[in-house]
Amino acid sequence: MILIVVGLPGSGKSTIAEMLREEKFDVIEYGDIWRELLKKAKIPLNDPKATREFTARLREKYGKDIYSKYAVKKIKKSMKHIVLMGLRSTYELDYIKKKVDKVDIISVRSPFETRFNRLKKRAKPEDPKTIDDFRWLETREKRGFMPDKKEEKHGVLVIMKQADYVIDNSGTKEELKLKLDKVLSKIDKDWKS
Repeated sequence: MILIVVGLPGSGKSTIAEMLREEKFDVIEYGDIWRELLKKAKIPLNDPKATREFTARLREKYGKDIYSKYAVKKIKKSMKHIVLMGLRSTYELDYIKKKVDKVDIISVRSPFETRFNRLKKRAKPEDPKTIDDFRWLETREKRGFMPDKKEEKHGVLVIMKQADYVIDNSGTKEELKLKLDKVLSKIDKDWKS
């Protein structure tokens, strides 16, 4: 079973990843792949200009689906159910669909202010510190981190619209867990039929 979990920054993807790890899923996070590649290239996470330039060069050289290429290598090594977290473009999704027989997409949604407050609390080095930085990040996310506005037709919102399941995460962690369990039960039935 392969699941893809998508959502805008702060929607709860990492929280769902923790919950799925407890369900014995292997979690492959695109953000972790990105951080591994930055580390290999010796680029600091807290330098937004350098990270953007690095990502642009990487996509230019290896394709806009580069992170999915790394993810597929990790999928092939796993013998468990897998969840892919943090896809940001249809290029990445299309590559996965070409390489994997069946995937289910879960979209996680939360209000803007809720998401911003979660990121402030989480405080990863690359997380936005101000509401303006968060708006900028959200704009970039919507176009799959591509510099051109035309790329919005390939961004995370397009993947979210293709989701097989939608989870509203505007409540508590306990409510999120109940919603996730319900979705997993439906997916399990679909896979067995």
